[in-house]
Amino acid sequence: MRVFSRIRRRVCQVCIIGAPGQQEVLMEAEWPEHFQPEVVKDGFGGKLTSYTIALEAWRRGLQVTFLDPELRKYRIQDDSGNAVTFIRSRPHMTTWDAVRVANNKFKTNAKLRAAGIPVPESAIIEPSQDTLSVLKERARGIGYPVVIKPLKGSMGHGVFSGISDEQMLEDRYRDLIEMDGPAPIVMESHIVGEDYRVLVYSSRVVAACKRVPANILGDGESTVETLVERKNALRRKNPFLSKGLIKHDREVEDYLRRQGHTLSSVPARGEYLQLRSAANASAGGDVIDVTWNLPRELRQAAVKATQAIPDLYCAGVDILFNDHAGQVEGNYAIIELNAHPQIGVNMYPTQGQGVDVPRHILDECFPDSRRSCPKNVASLYFPLNNLLGPLHQGAIEAISPRPLARHRYSMRLSLVSDEALKVTADNQQALARL
Repeated sequence: MRVFSRIRRRVCQVCIIGAPGQQEVLMEAEWPEHFQPEVVKDGFGGKLTSYTIALEAWRRGLQVTFLDPELRKYRIQDDSGNAVTFIRSRPHMTTWDAVRVANNKFKTNAKLRAAGIPVPESAIIEPSQDTLSVLKERARGIGYPVVIKPLKGSMGHGVFSGISDEQMLEDRYRDLIEMDGPAPIVMESHIVGEDYRVLVYSSRVVAACKRVPANILGDGESTVETLVERKNALRRKNPFLSKGLIKHDREVEDYLRRQGHTLSSVPARGEYLQLRSAANASAGGDVIDVTWNLPRELRQAAVKATQAIPDLYCAGVDILFNDHAGQVEGNYAIIELNAHPQIGVNMYPTQGQGVDVPRHILDECFPDSRRSCPKNVASLYFPLNNLLGPLHQGAIEAISPRPLARHRYSMRLSLVSDEALKVTADNQQALARL
């Protein structure tokens, strides 16, 4: 097996983040030293969470075993036989019962409400049974504006917020049915506030970020379409956001129309255009790290939310918080819990200091293991695609990367001989050509 080395790089990008009228500025995002883009390139997108956790474990001398070719399931074990099986970021300490509750937005809402945690008003819609009249009646009962979204789902799929009247409700309802068919839908009261994702692991806040809906900033010369293409080019360089590009669809066109624009219009210099309602990074949104600025009350609420569901060892806690209100109390609500949180959103922000989440996870799950000190460890990785080939072909059921050599030097090839060899100048030249 080959082991490669890459160097660290600080990332500078032009990031358009903030309120309408904000000028374009050069934002610097610094990502974890041990997981720079060159090192994790094989894991860009959906495999990023599993790959970075597995890579951290491998560098610590722990045994890593991949159990499926898409990197959904893998096992990490130490020399004493202690093992943790992961499904992406979720360790086996989170039970399936906890996952089922967290996956059901209505049940999650009920559990949190019973625990005294602020949540939106909520109702279930069954498209296979309920008529449009029932839909509109539920909305009147909750009170406009409302949000509709799939009962089960993540990454911002099918979330329509800020629905202000019956016609808009009917239009968005049809959009959702077109996407997901007659699957159950949750309707909630629309909570005013910024979108926060708080990562909780073993009742401890590990990281937090603010998510901003997809947006562009005009330069007075380029069309909306060109500005979107430029922003997507920047996102492709981000290990997490590379798969969450801004796409042209009905919602984007509607948002542009309300602001007096189309894809072919040219926004004025400094003109801020929001393109979606949901702030999910996977739907084209930006990410701002707020780990060290998160209010104490939100930290406590996030931990309390995970504890409200028995055996939920880790979760991404989604909070809407009106951070302009002057106080926390009465100005936030928890809207969802994700039992398989994507840790890349906290590692690779568009603004701020990314959190080294894999280190926190391994410290928690394997407290006797420690990250090696030599700086070259940060540049060591195993090529993922080559390793997973036999799993993809169905030839084997599990595969492990070869343990990292004790010397921790980067290698391209290992040569083993039964006899001691004398390395001459000719030998050195031959080895250099390998």
